[in-house]
Amino acid sequence: MRARIASIENIIAQDPGHRKIFFLTQRDHLRLAALSLLGGKRVLIASGFPILKAKAGETDGPPGALALGQALRRLGKEVSYITDAHQVHLFKAISAEPVMTFRDDLLERGGFSHLVAVERPARARDGRYYNMRGEDITALVEPIDELFRKAESHNVVTIGIGDGGNEVGMGRVFKGVMEFIQHGQKIASAVLTDYVVVSGVSNWGAYGLVAALSVLTGKDLLPSGDEIRRTMESLAQAGAVDGVSGLPETSVDGLPLQRTVELVEEMRWHLLPAPLGRVTGLKVGVIGAGTTGIAVARLLLRKGAQVRISEKGEVSIPGDLSHCPVEMGGHTLQFMEGVDLVVRSPGVDPRLPFVRGLWQRGIPVLSEMEAAFEMERPQLVAVTGSVGKRTTVELLSRIMSRLGRSMPFGGNKGKPLSELLLEEEKGPIALAVSSFQLESVLHFRPHIAAILNVLPLHLDRHGDPMEIVRTKSRVFMNQGPEDILILNRDEPNLRLLEGRHWGETLWISAKGRVERGAWMAGGKIFLSPEGDEATEIPCEENGIPPEPFMVALLSAWCLGADVGELRDVARGLGSP
Repeated sequence: MRARIASIENIIAQDPGHRKIFFLTQRDHLRLAALSLLGGKRVLIASGFPILKAKAGETDGPPGALALGQALRRLGKEVSYITDAHQVHLFKAISAEPVMTFRDDLLERGGFSHLVAVERPARARDGRYYNMRGEDITALVEPIDELFRKAESHNVVTIGIGDGGNEVGMGRVFKGVMEFIQHGQKIASAVLTDYVVVSGVSNWGAYGLVAALSVLTGKDLLPSGDEIRRTMESLAQAGAVDGVSGLPETSVDGLPLQRTVELVEEMRWHLLPAPLGRVTGLKVGVIGAGTTGIAVARLLLRKGAQVRISEKGEVSIPGDLSHCPVEMGGHTLQFMEGVDLVVRSPGVDPRLPFVRGLWQRGIPVLSEMEAAFEMERPQLVAVTGSVGKRTTVELLSRIMSRLGRSMPFGGNKGKPLSELLLEEEKGPIALAVSSFQLESVLHFRPHIAAILNVLPLHLDRHGDPMEIVRTKSRVFMNQGPEDILILNRDEPNLRLLEGRHWGETLWISAKGRVERGAWMAGGKIFLSPEGDEATEIPCEENGIPPEPFMVALLSAWCLGADVGELRDVARGLGSP
């Protein structure tokens, strides 16, 4: 359950507003908030953010509040809503009732166990309320946030959901808002909550909380796409406006409604338990009959699964797979009828209508790497980055070979994990991992993970460099205290990931000494993974880029090599 909710937490942190939202997210707060709500009895949900130029409420907030309230009622909780007097009609239009307005004695009279805010204004340090442009909206806001400030003295648990730093709950990440958000010095929320869910759009955060409740209870509590559309249409007809355009339309923060519907559908497939808990007799569809698809089909067959293969082109199927049903010339939902699971090759975009159609039918869709990992749970060193990842894993394999320990390698543009697992030799595997492969991992957990660098590549797929950081961070999403993360200290966005990791973090730098790790100084490489006396590592004109070299050295140390051994095997390492 923890892995599925961690993935949902990552997904809702997509950042269409380019606000560096991901660095404000608090790891595991989504799960903890959901667990807390399960123990609640009576919940008051606050929402409604006024748009100054339209003098109306916005479309972000009430839909998420409604979805959360409906989910809690299905779980037997009593739910009420609260907003400003001038926004009550919006809540009634979408049947978010009963809805009330602010009273100073609500906590004394209400008997609430929880207060939840979804996109609800919070006062800044100066006691005023501001929008994201830094404009004063105090005249349009009732002091509902005061209830959250008094909640602790009434033994009421509080949860805040926000996307910009000026909402109830975002006081929990006050310093981050000051640093990353435009006008943060002025607008930063001074109202904190017990748990805060930070998301790219506040509605997404509320849907994410519903998804987490669904995972924990084993019930699909998420609204359907049609339900979301009807809610948004009713809200717009009642006069709610998009916060960006200021117009009464079904978009949210300038994003088309379909973007939200697709995100909710993506979360929905997380509700299913790991389908590869059993493999024998499992009916599995494989999308793609290239090297990766063929390898995972073979691994599935070896484990006792029944396999069928779908290929968009015309290819020859190897003889050992000739008994498997095959379709060519395109992928069809009819061909996948009756399967328990579908595995896709990394080149197959998870956003394709065909893939989404599978999700909508309740069929889990896993990447090849995820499926292979779940079947074998191998010990992995996973290296990601815009450039240099393949060089790193090749180099690590050579270092381990010189130490007398064979270490197969592959991954992106090499042998897929499935093929490596088909080989007889067992032991640690070095894997180069692309962001495309990481997009949909769920339980993937390498013992050692490394992020070399992040460059503005594949923006047609990711849209924004920060989205690349978020996606690549999924390489350590499931790591625990016994696992190790290696980061490049020279990249500011990667430095900020340290706080999101629960295990040990080692560093590399081409610009100078680090606390624990490897670095370059004066054209020389030094190794000090335990933070003690540094050891110089020979690197004379070996032609190896320094970052891959340092990550490979640290990975080998994590696998048991001592610093003296690494100093010795590094001599002449650049030679074939």
